Amino acid sequence: MRKSILIAGFAGLALALGCGKAVDKDASRVIASAGSDKITESDFKGIVQSLAPDAAKAAAFLTDPAAREARAQLADQLAMQKAILAYAKLQGLDKDPAVQRQIEGAEAQAYFQSLLQKRLAGAEPTEAQLKALYDERVAAMKAQGQATAAPPFEQVKGQLPGLWRQQRQQEAAQELQKEIRARVPVTLADDYKPVAAPVQ
Repeated sequence: MRKSILIAGFAGLALALGCGKAVDKDASRVIASAGSDKITESDFKGIVQSLAPDAAKAAAFLTDPAAREARAQLADQLAMQKAILAYAKLQGLDKDPAVQRQIEGAEAQAYFQSLLQKRLAGAEPTEAQLKALYDERVAAMKAQGQATAAPPFEQVKGQLPGLWRQQRQQEAAQELQKEIRARVPVTLADDYKPVAAPVQ
């Protein structure tokens, strides 16, 4: 089950980011094709290496005999993506403005997620940060009259890293949006400005 989620994630990101497009002439073995479009061993390796959480996991995915079926499924999904792209072009969808807007949105989302992941890479909470988060949650419970329901820190300590990462991801997303707005100013006509102020 986990491998299929990994494969779907690899394949989805590869499509969104356009991975696997050869710039130089690639002489490695062709492992899959869709029409005249080819996926070489080098392409495949590059996709896996660029999308795996770390080099060791990529190497294991690429070489472990137990991962053979997962590799085959990923190659099939990548080839199917190329087939879908070719078929969509045959149908003229590459010139459809509505489809182009969807592609632009998906591309922006993929870039944003990639930038966010780079900011969060290796972020692990310290004991002090977990305790501060716990204290913050207990204070919020007290403010709502639920202080007696708060379990001791040591009892919930194992659950706090996930909560901390979620909170850190939200903060990092807001910081990234601020940075983007600072580097690439966004303006809206007065009658198109949101009532709620955007992230500054």
